[in-house]
Amino acid sequence: MTIALRKVREIRHFDLQSVADYAGIAFSRLEEFESGTRAPSPRQLERLAETYGLASYLLDADLTPNLPETVADFRRKHPRPAHLSPAGMARLWSAEEVSESTAQLLNPLEIGRPVWSNDCPRGKLDVRLASNTRAFFNEWKRSRLAKLELTGTDEQRFLASFRLFVEAQGTIVRINDAPPNDYYGFFLAPEAGLPTVFINRKILAPKAQLFTLLHEYCHMLLGQAGVSNPFVVKNEIERQCNKFAAEFLAPEREFSELAGAQPKTVRADLFRFIATVSSQSLLSMHATAIRLLETNFISQAQLNTWESHRKTLPIKQLKDEEKDLESQDQKGGAVHAKILGEIGYLPVYVAKLAVDRKFIDSADVHAGFHLTESLQEKAFSLAARRFEVAFG
Repeated sequence: MTIALRKVREIRHFDLQSVADYAGIAFSRLEEFESGTRAPSPRQLERLAETYGLASYLLDADLTPNLPETVADFRRKHPRPAHLSPAGMARLWSAEEVSESTAQLLNPLEIGRPVWSNDCPRGKLDVRLASNTRAFFNEWKRSRLAKLELTGTDEQRFLASFRLFVEAQGTIVRINDAPPNDYYGFFLAPEAGLPTVFINRKILAPKAQLFTLLHEYCHMLLGQAGVSNPFVVKNEIERQCNKFAAEFLAPEREFSELAGAQPKTVRADLFRFIATVSSQSLLSMHATAIRLLETNFISQAQLNTWESHRKTLPIKQLKDEEKDLESQDQKGGAVHAKILGEIGYLPVYVAKLAVDRKFIDSADVHAGFHLTESLQEKAFSLAARRFEVAFG
């Protein structure tokens, strides 16, 4: 067991302190486990197995399990397997599990793709495809927005409707908390599951959640699985995804008209200019600043000045600069709606149909989809109402 505990931790690239924090076991006790001076209790072994994403019996031996590499880290110039925290890895493993549970039920339920998806633009991934996809999405949304009954601001409804647009075509979208230092988002393409996009709810600027969703959607179109931070761009794939996201959310012609229409007094003040344009668009302040550079409204030196100033601001001030994009019906007392957003509409809708047809029961839903029995009825109802509108 001593060899397995140490080797598995090293293969996962976890340090002892992060394991101690996540598993709730003292650092000194973990050192004793790995040195062989003390053996973990059955409960401690279960917690360590959960931390490492393994069955506990695989740790209860001196053999090293054969573990696959983690997904690629696109924050690097040359993407390589990501080194993440236990909490960050737990989100990946949970997403894989739910995607596989969903995929297993699709065939017996005979759920295909919506007819309208056949007309969704395809082709070379560039700004033209982004523009065509935005036009197609606008038309799709126009005919469904009222029936979807989405609440909140324009930006909130845009985020909620686009995720439904994506999920109706067979890609799961999950929005949940994860360590921001690990990633802002990720895209997974598991062999036995459905493609999955994850958006980190812990992102400081909430509009960046929307930009990250489009960025990861681009990863899905490219078939490039991995973790990302759209605001750390060191390789061509990330640049390509950011160009797509920017053109989709703020088409160059419309964005240029918006920026050019600002009064001279606003344009003369760099910080006010960026904040004002951001408030009138779907882009976060950081994405707006970069878009203004791309459209020649500000210089690289001005962008550098703005970014340097931002680094001096307290985290609370950065959080308060933009309102949370999370839909109002996913906050407060609507726990089932929040959990639905975390799991994804597609998995919950599939689980509902499977329960209705008695393929599985509520205990199976809890085990395979992480949806507690007490929330299933309300979550099923909301998922079905919105997903059927999106699908139709």
